[in-house]
Amino acid sequence: MLPPFSPAGLLSCVLALAPQGQAPQDDAQKRIDALRAEFDAKYQALLQEMEEWKRSAAAQKPASWTDRFTLGGYGEIHYNSENSPGNEQIDLARVVAYVGYRFADWIQLHSEIEIEHGLSAPDADGEVSVEQLHVDFLFRDAFNVRAGRFLTPLGIINETHEPTTFNGVDRPDFDTFVIPTTWSTDGVGIFGRPSEYVKYQLYLGSSLDGSGFDAIEGLHEGRQEERPGMSEPAISGRLDWYPGAQGGDLRVGASFFGGGVDNGPQGVNPGIDADVEIYSADFQYNPGAWNFRGVYALDKINGAGSIGNNVASEIDGFYVEAARHILPESWKHGRLERADLVAFARYEEIDTQKAMPDGVPRDPAGEREIVTVGFSFFPTTGLVLKTDYQMRDDDSSEGLPERFNLGIGWSF
Repeated sequence: MLPPFSPAGLLSCVLALAPQGQAPQDDAQKRIDALRAEFDAKYQALLQEMEEWKRSAAAQKPASWTDRFTLGGYGEIHYNSENSPGNEQIDLARVVAYVGYRFADWIQLHSEIEIEHGLSAPDADGEVSVEQLHVDFLFRDAFNVRAGRFLTPLGIINETHEPTTFNGVDRPDFDTFVIPTTWSTDGVGIFGRPSEYVKYQLYLGSSLDGSGFDAIEGLHEGRQEERPGMSEPAISGRLDWYPGAQGGDLRVGASFFGGGVDNGPQGVNPGIDADVEIYSADFQYNPGAWNFRGVYALDKINGAGSIGNNVASEIDGFYVEAARHILPESWKHGRLERADLVAFARYEEIDTQKAMPDGVPRDPAGEREIVTVGFSFFPTTGLVLKTDYQMRDDDSSEGLPERFNLGIGWSF
């Protein structure tokens, strides 16, 4: 239905242009000019009214079911070669499909399904898993509710782990053994942004399975992925501060996790009398062409002696990284209009045997140092080609082999 408009005014303008008796020619011309100006003003007002009506009608039109979907995903392929014979491989590391759906402007579904290592079979390392599946109820900037399976808000990479968002072919060892990325929690919680300087998250949900903890691999295999037990749930949370407001150069974050570890898939608990606390702090600073980031975490396992398997009572680690965008601006035209080239270096220390329960010997292989240097080339937005070299060592007599890595990653 068109907005109300009467043609009477337009008609009167047109009729007024007709000759009016024998008026002098100059008076007639002045009258014509005045009527033309009046006509033009009314015509422009009519056009503006029509545009406003169209915008209002479009805003009130319900979105179709296809408009409510969001499709995306990410993936990466790795080539790894160690400086020892027979240790070269190509790994279809992961491919992830994202599906989102907007039930209403304030109710949104998010989901990610991941396939790892190209094969899921009883005798293979690969798996198919639901990485995220949660519904967000968006009430206001300062207060929203999330329920389902979501990423535990610890460190930097666990929540933002697409291959286009970090340097290096593989994720840092810190984000495998100290904070076991990718790590999901099943539960419910709140999140929001009470000001442009602060964001927060707070959740109650599933905890870890202590029977998966290891002397060298730390908490990595303690993640629950299939019908997680909830006998001893956990609380986790995060606070981010943006001194220059969001979008500024600096972000500083702190996060925590605390819960029991006597949990097992399908509610079959391992019978462990222990709990875990994790405290982490991180930062990202991006002045001009430079990018700096760093993170530290301390894992405290109270009652580690009841787990056995030489599991430590404390695990910790950190890394610091510097990167610079080095592609000359003069090259960014034609096919390379959106290209980027990043050179980086990262220093990393982790110790999965930092402190031991009484009477449990320390395994020196748990303390490691890794230096990684390399490049990330983005031929266009959303696609990255990576290469790096890793110098690794631990406190054991054998040490760790150095590694050369190549990779390709994408996100959309």
